[in-house]
Amino acid sequence: MGCYVLAIGGTGNKILESIVYAAAADAFYTISPNGKRTPVRELHLLSVDVDAACGNTTRASRAAEYYEQVRAAFDETRQTRRGFRTRLDLRRWNMNLSRRATSVSRMTENHARDQLLSRTLFSKTEASLEYSEGFRGHPDLGVLFFSDLLSSLDQLRAMGQPDEMNALLDQMDADISRGETVKVMLCGSIFGGTGASGIPALARYLHERFRDRLSLFEMGSMLMLPYYKVPPSSHNEELEIVVKSADFPDKARTALQYYGMSGMIRSSEEDTDGVFDAIYMLGLPPEAFVQTRIYSTGSQSQENDAHMLEWLATRCIAAFLRTGMRGANAHNMDCYYYQWHTPSFCWQSFDSEGELYRVGYGGLLKASALFFAECYPSLRKLVTGSGRGGSAIGYCAPYFSDIHHMNALQRDQLEKLLDALYHFFAFYANWMVQLTRTIPPTMRPKQQQELRLDEASHVYQLLIQRRAQLKMNGEGTPGYDTLVNDRMDAQSQCDILLPQIGGEAWLEMLFSARHSAQEQLRHQETLVADQEELLHRITHQERQMTSPEEVRRQQEKLASLRLIRDEYALRLHLMEEDIRSAVRADLPGHYPAPAAVRHGDVPENDLLSASVLSALYTLLRQYGTGAEERDPDAMSRSSLNIQRSLHKLILSAVPDRRTTAYAIAALGGGRCAHQTPGGVIASFTATLLAAVMEDSAL
Repeated sequence: MGCYVLAIGGTGNKILESIVYAAAADAFYTISPNGKRTPVRELHLLSVDVDAACGNTTRASRAAEYYEQVRAAFDETRQTRRGFRTRLDLRRWNMNLSRRATSVSRMTENHARDQLLSRTLFSKTEASLEYSEGFRGHPDLGVLFFSDLLSSLDQLRAMGQPDEMNALLDQMDADISRGETVKVMLCGSIFGGTGASGIPALARYLHERFRDRLSLFEMGSMLMLPYYKVPPSSHNEELEIVVKSADFPDKARTALQYYGMSGMIRSSEEDTDGVFDAIYMLGLPPEAFVQTRIYSTGSQSQENDAHMLEWLATRCIAAFLRTGMRGANAHNMDCYYYQWHTPSFCWQSFDSEGELYRVGYGGLLKASALFFAECYPSLRKLVTGSGRGGSAIGYCAPYFSDIHHMNALQRDQLEKLLDALYHFFAFYANWMVQLTRTIPPTMRPKQQQELRLDEASHVYQLLIQRRAQLKMNGEGTPGYDTLVNDRMDAQSQCDILLPQIGGEAWLEMLFSARHSAQEQLRHQETLVADQEELLHRITHQERQMTSPEEVRRQQEKLASLRLIRDEYALRLHLMEEDIRSAVRADLPGHYPAPAAVRHGDVPENDLLSASVLSALYTLLRQYGTGAEERDPDAMSRSSLNIQRSLHKLILSAVPDRRTTAYAIAALGGGRCAHQTPGGVIASFTATLLAAVMEDSAL
């Protein structure tokens, strides 16, 4: 069986990174008739993103590179191990961008009719957007790009010009020619630009390419619906394309309508016009959206935090790869959504795979923690020779005691392999920290900062309400003095809360309040319009059938609805004033975010110990700085915290018996069968993984 995943756009490449760690945890597997899990032998991955410099794309690529170096060491020595058993063949499609028009404007500059059409369909800002920057949430630009790109593939093949997509297609052809089933999964978001345009374009192209071999060609899609929000932009929307969270739901709704109306899902094996055998959808309700801590619309700075939905997306992809879609299994053709059975995000959220994930992913994180807290400094000294003159400490001896017999080339290879292991563990641990940090507050206990933000939102709404009522009621009216006092109290509370939550959070709260006010006003305007229509009908078409009392009652209702509408409009106007004032005053600059927010502290949750994970994160940050800038005391405290509480890192109803002492003893009792660079690293890593992982799920 040939397994292929095409990761499209920034979100697709975030999922691609999660695929790397799933492979390390042996989360891709097939199930034999007797129920035995067998890891998938190989995954072919293609990164599809016009923004070649995207930080998330680069991070996924580097994680896969380090993973493959470690996995290859295992394979070289045929080392038995827990995890790292799926080979990852990752390529990035370069799309020949250097030879293509860089924007819609450049594409049409030599064709008068095309220029006219371009001016009709796109604004000047849209038409001049460089493709290399991504499509900034504009799938209409992406559709044009992908149409031109895919239509040129045959021409590239005829010219003998190398192309990663053509190479992948050749590999699929070869698999099918051998009688193997080819399973292809396309993943990305449908509320952005590249994913929303690229997934349907690539899917239709692949479907036509293999239309006559559908019995051996199965294709699915992992569609990400909105699940996060981005910080409000301060850029001029007339001069620059701005990504806004408020647009996400409408974009997703439009995309889903397209998928439903254009017959993208196959209804049966006989349906040769449908494109996908299975569609998986993941998203969150708006109240569960988490604002990205670090957000950028593109290029190297786009290295947004990982999110739990990308982890769940990988599980959906794994399910597709092991699910048959033909013959007796044709009933599996369907549209799937993730069923949530737990009140919080915990290991039980993975249902039947909960124990497997806790042991696999959790064990991998424990190995990373022990590696940084105890092993790496000693190993680094041994391998680089900076500790020469001494002997390998006890638990290192079975693997590294004979490395002084290695020649210079072998020592260099060993150092590179240790560096790959270091970086892979660091990437994985950081990914886990980010996942935990972005768990929606609705799925974990709220932090103190979040409770303060809720309080600020409540107090600000009260302040706006009182300010609007004071403007609508004249001085001397009943209750006026009470309104004044309420307004002053609310203003005083806001003044206290602003420095506590920080200017950036305050500004985001203002934008959120404005969005809610806009929704309220639109709803109220609809009620007013409906009431006006009703009143017009009963005073004209149905005048003879309506009593004067009913007309008067409906007129009073209309007046009341209009009064509420006017108050909502006034509230919105006041919020707009507050936003302009906050921007002019540069609140984010004058009121920095609290330290917990700046440092990205790990919240309490039901997956991992927040204190132990925070200690690991502190240690990783220290390792990430230059040697002369490190704080030895902070590193020592964090390492000691991890060592003492390693068995508490992964939360579980059953106590974890694999303590630091147990793991170190197991390392010391290991053996190295091959005294080669790959053999040394493979033996040490395999023993480390086995030492910290529980056996209950295997």
